[in-house]
Amino acid sequence: MKRSLVRLVLFLGLLPLFFISIAYAEGSGTGIPPNESRTLNKPVPNVKLVDHRGKVFYLYELKGKPVIISPIYTHCQSACPLITDSLKEVVYKLGSPGKDFWVISLTFDPQDTEEDLKKFREEKGITTEGWIVARAYSREDLFKLLDTIDFRFMSIQGSRDFVHPNLIVFLSPDMVLKKYLYGVSFEFMEMEKALRYANGEVDLIETLRPYLFFLGLLGFVMSVLFLLLKLFSIRSQKVKYHVDG
Repeated sequence: MKRSLVRLVLFLGLLPLFFISIAYAEGSGTGIPPNESRTLNKPVPNVKLVDHRGKVFYLYELKGKPVIISPIYTHCQSACPLITDSLKEVVYKLGSPGKDFWVISLTFDPQDTEEDLKKFREEKGITTEGWIVARAYSREDLFKLLDTIDFRFMSIQGSRDFVHPNLIVFLSPDMVLKKYLYGVSFEFMEMEKALRYANGEVDLIETLRPYLFFLGLLGFVMSVLFLLLKLFSIRSQKVKYHVDG
C-alpha cells in the first residue's frame, strides 16, 4: 500500500509539469523558446521599421488593431517559408489584414535589404497592404524588439542561415505582447482564439499562462510534502503500536 501511495502522489505531482513541458516544447523549433513569464503582458517598444519599398514607419503607427508578428529571414529555405505559407492559408480566413488586424513578416537578419524584402514578398505572393514585409531600421531597433519578445537566434558559421525558434507573436491593439504560437503550421481555430485574446477577450488559461510552470512546481512540492507527512504518520503509528504492544 505504501508503494502505491508513493506512486500516486508522485504521478499527481508530476502531471502538471508534464503538460506544461508539452505546451512549451510543442513545435518551438530548434532555437531556445522565449521565457513567457518575462514577456507576456508587457508593451513592446515603438521601434522604427522599413518596408519593402523603403518606407520608414514606427511600429506604433499600427496601433488600434491587433498585430501578428512573424519573425523570419528572407534567405531561409526551411522553416520560414513553411510558416509564411501556413499563415497565408489561415490569415485571410480570419479577416482582412490592414482592416481587422496587421501582419508583419519581420526579418531578424541584419543583412536583409529592401530588395530582399521585395523578393520575399513576391515569391510568397503577399499582395495586400495589410501584410507588411519589413526589417528594422537599425540594429538597435532590431535587438530592442527581439529582446522584448525574447526571440533568440544564432548564426551558422560559414553561411547566412540561423538557428531560431519557430513562432509567431500576437500584440494587442495597444502594442502589448499577449500570445505566442509555436511551430511552422497553424490551424484556423488556434489562430482565431489567439487573435480574439489579443483583441481583449478574457481567457483564464492565457491569463495564468506565465505562471503555469510555477503553479506546476508548487503542485509537485505540495505533493512531496504530503507524501512525507503521510509516511511520517504511518511510521509514527507503527512506533506507537510497538510501544503499546
